[in-house]
Amino acid sequence: MDSTDEFESYSVYIVTIQSIIIKFLTEAIKDILPDTNIEVSQEGVRILSMDPTHTTLVHMNLQNTNFEKFHCTHQQIIGVNMINLFKLIKTITNNDTLALFVHKNDMNHLGVKIENSSRKASTTFKLNLMDLNNGNIKIPPAQFSSVITMKSTDFQKICRDMVNISDEIEIKAVDNSLILTCKGEFAEQETVIGECSSNGISFCQNNPGSDTEIIQGIFSLKYLTLFAKCTNLCPSIQIYLKNDYPLIVCYSVGSLGEIKMCLAPKHSSS
Repeated sequence: MDSTDEFESYSVYIVTIQSIIIKFLTEAIKDILPDTNIEVSQEGVRILSMDPTHTTLVHMNLQNTNFEKFHCTHQQIIGVNMINLFKLIKTITNNDTLALFVHKNDMNHLGVKIENSSRKASTTFKLNLMDLNNGNIKIPPAQFSSVITMKSTDFQKICRDMVNISDEIEIKAVDNSLILTCKGEFAEQETVIGECSSNGISFCQNNPGSDTEIIQGIFSLKYLTLFAKCTNLCPSIQIYLKNDYPLIVCYSVGSLGEIKMCLAPKHSSS
């Protein structure tokens, strides 16, 4: 963690070479959280926000030690329109370095600096910050019955296929099988995936020794398809399942930290 004289004029100054990951992250979040508060502290960068419909909770943590430079004088809340932020950084490439900063004399703007050392080029933007309601969200501790690890690309493909058929997906875990089903007006689909080293799926049951428990829930395919925009962040995801409880899908944010998307279950129309 850096806190040298070069940052004396800033309340926040963060630098990462994983600029493309920040671009993918912003692209994935913007359709779920168009406006969000970002909490920056000496520990890192955090988002804990509900979407406008209060259907989805997004919980992100990026640790300070995972950035090339990280300076923060005190905990502060930065209100950002993610759609506009993405407009500024969408042309970032793998060779770019990204700096995000707030100047002590200009607390109403987020500075965004994109540098490419090989081309000796840099571009700096100032993004208008927003004053957003910082609702008090608390996450109760929970023990999940089943934790499933699978390839993020497989999860994305299933969601994209099924959203063309139905608005809802039933996710069911039985022993070491994941069963995904949907039913629409013109078709229905069932995909069954068993544990296998070649397909990258594995199951962790938190009630070993007990009788087989069926863990299932019905969830919105619209939101899961939006979640799946995080696919570019990491090769595999963790899915946390518990009966009558929100579904949690966890992605690594490169090597910066992780983001969890929590989706409330829907009640079966039948």
